[in-house]
Amino acid sequence: MKLSVAIATYNRVAMVPGSIAAALLQSRAPDEIVVADDASTDGTRPVLDDWSRSDGRVRVIRQTVNSGGVANWNAAMAAVSGDFIAWCSDDDRFLPDHLKASLDYLETHPEIGMVHSSFVDVWETPPQAVVKARPLRCQRPLVTNRRNLLQHMTRYYDWPFHPSTLVMRREVWDRTGPFDPQYALADTDWFVRAVEQFPVALLPHYGVLNRRHAGNWSNRVGSARMQAEIFEIVERAMLRRWPHGGPGRVCWRALWRANVRARLLLTVRARMRSGHGNAAGAA
Repeated sequence: MKLSVAIATYNRVAMVPGSIAAALLQSRAPDEIVVADDASTDGTRPVLDDWSRSDGRVRVIRQTVNSGGVANWNAAMAAVSGDFIAWCSDDDRFLPDHLKASLDYLETHPEIGMVHSSFVDVWETPPQAVVKARPLRCQRPLVTNRRNLLQHMTRYYDWPFHPSTLVMRREVWDRTGPFDPQYALADTDWFVRAVEQFPVALLPHYGVLNRRHAGNWSNRVGSARMQAEIFEIVERAMLRRWPHGGPGRVCWRALWRANVRARLLLTVRARMRSGHGNAAGAA
């Protein structure tokens, strides 16, 4: 079975080499790494060319003009050829056994379409890096499916998943369809749509180093837009589940909106305490 890694990048000459290197050094090495460059202007292009020349598993595709992000994500995913597909953001790095642990679980649990895992935050600010592991959310695999999707999104509102830990069967991507470019949080919308069709397992291990820096996608999007998009994504999921209304939709809409109000209050409090006008959200 062929394993592919998809990476979409833009102006990350200092970071994307680490993402590629960490993928190549996996204990279960990928068969290919596709890097989609969104018309970078900072020197990323020659660096990617060096990687593709030095290792035949690395393949680079390029946008002729900058797409704004999400279309380039879709280009990376459309170009991979594996039976299994792992996603990695261009500023993150897989931990050494991430792909092996993910593939081992998928190969022994054919009913599961996709897995994800926890992550370790790292601030690589000179003179030394600060590393902080997020608490594991489970001690055994935690399965989310269509039935308990709303519970998952409500309970784990701030981090329902980490995109760089996603490893899926090709069928999941093919049936769910591409990322929707109307959303900045297109990965969250895609995750919700995937879970509506396939059981997804959260594995009790750390899969990725989540590199924290000013250029993080969440910082670029901003708290207000993130909150609005998450609200809309889940509201649309409720409409798909109960298209004709009914008590289920009424109850879940009330619970979801109460949860959102509570989270917004926490975000406002975090802003007031930090003085940060565009806080990424209360953790």
